[in-house]
Amino acid sequence: MATRLDLFVLSSVLVPGASLRLHVFEERYKMMIGECIERDAPFGVVLDRGGREVGDDLDPSTVGTAAQIREVTQLSEGRLFIDTQGIRRFRVERFIRTKPFWTAEVSYLDERVGPVETAMRIRATASERFRDYLQALLRLSGREIEVVQLPEDPAASSFLIADALQIDAAAKQTLLEAPSAAERLVAELRILDDEIRRLRARGEDENPHGDDDRRRRLLKVRISLN
Repeated sequence: MATRLDLFVLSSVLVPGASLRLHVFEERYKMMIGECIERDAPFGVVLDRGGREVGDDLDPSTVGTAAQIREVTQLSEGRLFIDTQGIRRFRVERFIRTKPFWTAEVSYLDERVGPVETAMRIRATASERFRDYLQALLRLSGREIEVVQLPEDPAASSFLIADALQIDAAAKQTLLEAPSAAERLVAELRILDDEIRRLRARGEDENPHGDDDRRRRLLKVRISLN
């Protein structure tokens, strides 16, 4: 069943379970968020495929994530700083209006896991690759990872990995649109393998002396979705 949702068109991608902090300063979005706060209603976050984010010439994607407002800080001149969390994916059925802000009729998407045994096996492999990825990423800043714990649920794990990957918005949008958790995890494994190779090669170029690794500072990183 379609439902009406006001949209925040951004140059970034929000996935379910992830946090998103926004500085709301455009008049149209101040109006929109004010109405959401008054109604205690979520709003939709969609990627602007043109990457402009500000202005009227936007090109919103048709798959996005509903965001629930968790905290609001009032700023000067009616500006707001909001802390939100992605709660559920949706598909745009039709755009209703573009002014003063984008509004659409959307249908919420079921989170398909795919073949359960396959999804769980891929999730276990992805968990190991994700730890290697974070380790390679943090080593570039002289840190090490101690603990990585992904959720048991394949869908939640796939969204957490998608949120953490340092990739461009278009690639992240592709992950968001994956039909199932198993398919998303397979795609993430390919990305993780490529990124690990790239980061390790970069680390070797920047730090050719292996003994220097012993002087890196230990950083505890705990990752979970509850």
